[in-house]
Amino acid sequence: MRSTTFAALAVLLSMVTYAEPLQVCLVSGSFEYDSHTSLEAFEHYLEQQFDVDAALIKAERPRGDDIPGLEALDTCDVALFFTRRQEIKGEQLARVRAYCDAGRPLVAVRTASHGFQAWLAFDRDVLGGNYEGHLGEGPTPDTQVVPSMREHPVFEGVGQIRSRYSLYKTRPLAHDAEKLMIGRTPFSDGWQPVTWTRIHNGGRVFYSSLGGLDDFKHAGFRRMLANALFWAAEKPVAMKPLPPVPPRTPRHNTLELTLRTRRETAEECVVNWDAAETAVIICDMWDKHWCDFASQRVAEMAPRMNEVVSAARDAGVFIVHAPSETLGFYADHPARRRMQQAPPAEPPTERALEEPPLPIDDSDGGCPEDQVQYGAWTRQQPAIEIHDEDGISDDGREMHSFFAQAGIKHVIIMGVHTNMCVVGRSFGIRQMRRWGYDVVLARDLTDTMYNPAMPPHVPHNRGTELVVQHIERHLCPSITGDALVRACAGNEE
Repeated sequence: MRSTTFAALAVLLSMVTYAEPLQVCLVSGSFEYDSHTSLEAFEHYLEQQFDVDAALIKAERPRGDDIPGLEALDTCDVALFFTRRQEIKGEQLARVRAYCDAGRPLVAVRTASHGFQAWLAFDRDVLGGNYEGHLGEGPTPDTQVVPSMREHPVFEGVGQIRSRYSLYKTRPLAHDAEKLMIGRTPFSDGWQPVTWTRIHNGGRVFYSSLGGLDDFKHAGFRRMLANALFWAAEKPVAMKPLPPVPPRTPRHNTLELTLRTRRETAEECVVNWDAAETAVIICDMWDKHWCDFASQRVAEMAPRMNEVVSAARDAGVFIVHAPSETLGFYADHPARRRMQQAPPAEPPTERALEEPPLPIDDSDGGCPEDQVQYGAWTRQQPAIEIHDEDGISDDGREMHSFFAQAGIKHVIIMGVHTNMCVVGRSFGIRQMRRWGYDVVLARDLTDTMYNPAMPPHVPHNRGTELVVQHIERHLCPSITGDALVRACAGNEE
């Protein structure tokens, strides 16, 4: 009886088939965009987060006429090309052409549209594209998924993607190409195709004109490319479970904070807050703004802000990064998932606030230069470090849910812009006050969007001072970054 049982079990096990890892061949040769660095990181990402075996093949520098190892194309399940004007010929080019002519699965990135100097027709004949150069550097392309394509498998788990790199001129596409994503800038004369698919000689082809070095740091972009590899190979996405988000460990340190309030004149008071019950919210410290003056001010402020935030983190204060409208960049980050996993908590009944109008006129957008307004931001200023133990969110209710779970009662807000997002966001000063939090503004780690040509016609820094005084008088006290650092060190004077 026992031997029969073992025999039956052996038969069952012999019937089980184990899916082989997806065999991916990454072909790198876009020196302008440092594709070797990008694809090295992407190879690691694929093998860490998906059931993938990847082989990275690198073009030889600096000549660009040799890509050793292309034999891997013969046995892979799917290939990704990220090359630019490689001058390969003979057997190497013939192997690339044979791969494509056989209708093998293909994913192509950015400069791959002009990836082989001796075969520029690759763009038209294989990808179905129409590369005609690119728009100038500067404006951040705004990308959108074509509405009818939102459920396409390549967008599973992908949020909004913005890129700091120039927009390619690619229209019109081949009649049989299917647009998935489009992009534009204020100067692009309408939308350009950014991402599309096509069937070539029976095989699936995916192309995206995105793919700069920072794009490969974007969680949404990486996920889209990974999805595209499985889609092109006609295999289900085999994604490994993400590691669990470690719970926050409260550290009960007393912060003795000197706060400034204002009636007719400035007044100071001292409060003692438990660091475990305190959060810092960093508001909209973006990598780029449509106003160059604002971008410059943020870049100058970011290193000092990072020092203050580091001291607060070390003392046990919880740090929330809130770069609004860019959370797709951080989709898989533990700090983002921490906030998403907090059980929803209904906010308390809102308290009434009485506040007169702000003392500056920002109705022109607040930029001292005549510039077009558009969504230029793609991520938080990289000078501000994000740690796994932090949080990432741009939603006030989501923050409140985490704060309720963690017992956070006190909030210090820093960032930009004082007269707009800092006071007005769903996690801004007004809303947090309405929900009953103790709120403090870091007055030297903020800045206004104010044009001195507008009332009250004062210098920019004075305009910021007027808004800070307004907040101190009507909304909440303020503190300096230096005072916060001293409090975190336990020796505030």
